[in-house]
Amino acid sequence: MNKTIYALVLIFFCSLISYAQIRNFEKHADSLFKTWDNENQPGGAATVIKDGKIIYLKGFGSANIETNLSISTQTKFQLGELSKQFTTLAILLLLEEGKISSNDDIRKYLIEFPKYEHIITINHLLNHSSGLYDINRVNYMVNGCMTITTQSKALKLIASQKQLSYQPGTYFSFHESITESVLMAEIVARSSGQSFADFVKTNIFEPLEMRHSVVRDNSNAILNNVAQPYQKGDGEDYKKLEVISSVVGAINVYSSAEDLAKWYLNYTNPQGKIGRLIQRLDTPVQLDNGKTFVYYWGEMAIGREFAHPERGLPIFWNYGLQGGYGTNVFRYIDQNIISFALGNSNQYNGALAQGVLSPLVENLYTEPAMINFKAKKIKKLSTKKLKTFEGHYWFKEGYASELFVENDTLRTKWLFSPKNRYQTLVPLADDTFQQYAKMEANRIFRFKKEGKDTTLFFTFNKSRADIMERYEPVNLSLKELQPYAGTYYNKEYGSLFSFSIKDGKLIANNFNHNDITLRPVKKDVFTSTSMFFNALKFLRHKSGEIIGFSMVTDGIHNLIFEKIAATNSNY
Repeated sequence: MNKTIYALVLIFFCSLISYAQIRNFEKHADSLFKTWDNENQPGGAATVIKDGKIIYLKGFGSANIETNLSISTQTKFQLGELSKQFTTLAILLLLEEGKISSNDDIRKYLIEFPKYEHIITINHLLNHSSGLYDINRVNYMVNGCMTITTQSKALKLIASQKQLSYQPGTYFSFHESITESVLMAEIVARSSGQSFADFVKTNIFEPLEMRHSVVRDNSNAILNNVAQPYQKGDGEDYKKLEVISSVVGAINVYSSAEDLAKWYLNYTNPQGKIGRLIQRLDTPVQLDNGKTFVYYWGEMAIGREFAHPERGLPIFWNYGLQGGYGTNVFRYIDQNIISFALGNSNQYNGALAQGVLSPLVENLYTEPAMINFKAKKIKKLSTKKLKTFEGHYWFKEGYASELFVENDTLRTKWLFSPKNRYQTLVPLADDTFQQYAKMEANRIFRFKKEGKDTTLFFTFNKSRADIMERYEPVNLSLKELQPYAGTYYNKEYGSLFSFSIKDGKLIANNFNHNDITLRPVKKDVFTSTSMFFNALKFLRHKSGEIIGFSMVTDGIHNLIFEKIAATNSNY
């Protein structure tokens, strides 16, 4: 009897301690989200889950300033690219049921697509290694806008591509995941006999009791209890924003904090088959040879999230930004903690979503928040040695950097930046430098010399290296620039650009784009600040005459424009 009483008393006091801890955490979180807690401005909703239990779930601010609708934990927010995780889960469900196979040619379902040189499988779509172009960049190049209004237009744009960027399964591209998610949604619809929205509702939302979640496949559809997105500039009033796209797969899932909490609880307490498959979303994307993809933000998973160490603690991070909505999710794996924030103020809210966890994880970090370069073993290099790394370096997917020595220090800047907008490099070894930064972010520059050639390997937090070759910049005279002028046409997308010489510079433009200044990098190679003309390689006939160009950027590789009235053979 005494033991029973003792146990009950112990449980009672433990409950009091736990309750007090939760109350203290709640006060901390409330103070952090105080900036959102204003009924006259947009705000957001936040959730924290620890050890499989929701310890914080609140809404703040206005869902609609005009109607005075407040944000609650049941208010719907557009999730943006966070929608991709539901698309991937839908594919995994169909694979589990045997209705599709990972090795299926996508043309089995997308019969209107061209026959490519290499087969693209569903597995290639899942692992973001298809070789298809990023439709957002293509659409911006062709139509001068980022918004694709309907699913049918998105599919037509994707199917217009005739040549792949690379053999599927041999290379990754983060930006192409948008295209691949759209196609996966379409395969779900065609193989299941349901619309993608209905399939997700029936097979995901309803089993998980996510009653305030929907796939919006018609931008004109009216949603109940949805947050209106806003934007506000300095000294301006709030202005309404709208999501006018009906494309599904990559965007257009709307969900609430309450529903997303149910979704993320499956990472710690999986519910049935769906919960088990949700946990598979953490599977790293892989090439056919098994190699994984580490992007700047970490190792990419098929759920389109990124795994990386946050100050020494392993986490998964995911985000969505679309039409004025912002979502950020942080999952601390070993600590069994999940935090996310949803907003409607057109702002990045990752600092809030992660900052709210400070009382739970601050004492667990194994690395400082600020980089302490004084504690690092700095390699002393002479100015003469530093100057051997000077020069211009070119990354083939479209950016160039200049490295120079100033005040006995090696510095780097983007080609288009002014001389005073540089970053300082700190030597760690004879051939290795780290970019000086206060916050935790390891940008490493490693040089490799072979004879007269120097190659720079740039990595960001252990990412796949950007391989940059040192080059001798060219300065072209008006006479040397003249052969590049003319009209160039891409027949796949019916896209036409005019190239001309203005103020001694090569300029590209058309009806959808203002002047794009192209800067020569080396012979027949130009770059610009445009999001699609990052790298142009001009093509010549065997006679030496320019007959077109090939463009490359992250998301579009080797798209050919032909010069009108030029010889169209022998690239």
